[in-house]
Amino acid sequence: MRHSYPSNHRRWRKIRDSIIARDGGVCHYCGQEGNSVDHLIPRSKGGTDDSTNLVCACIKCNSSKRDRMTPSFFEGQRRPSTPTSLSFLKNDSTEHYRE
Repeated sequence: MRHSYPSNHRRWRKIRDSIIARDGGVCHYCGQEGNSVDHLIPRSKGGTDDSTNLVCACIKCNSSKRDRMTPSFFEGQRRPSTPTSLSFLKNDSTEHYRE
């Protein structure tokens, strides 16, 4: 039996796929393979689903960050350098955690 998903699910799937493609499938935080999408500013803190607030992330980083703001996610951790494959981004999403 085929499930009928609401249009929100299809909309999010389309957004997710486009963000992963835009970021080249590379995790914004650690530079490893990314297979999920993370909100830089969590929705619980007023973040939106706008593409400028979304980045590709691996499951480990995405679940570790949870609903923390991006800079606080790096406290006490070695901050990764921006992966070279992300240097072409025009929306400056790498600027979110630069000091």
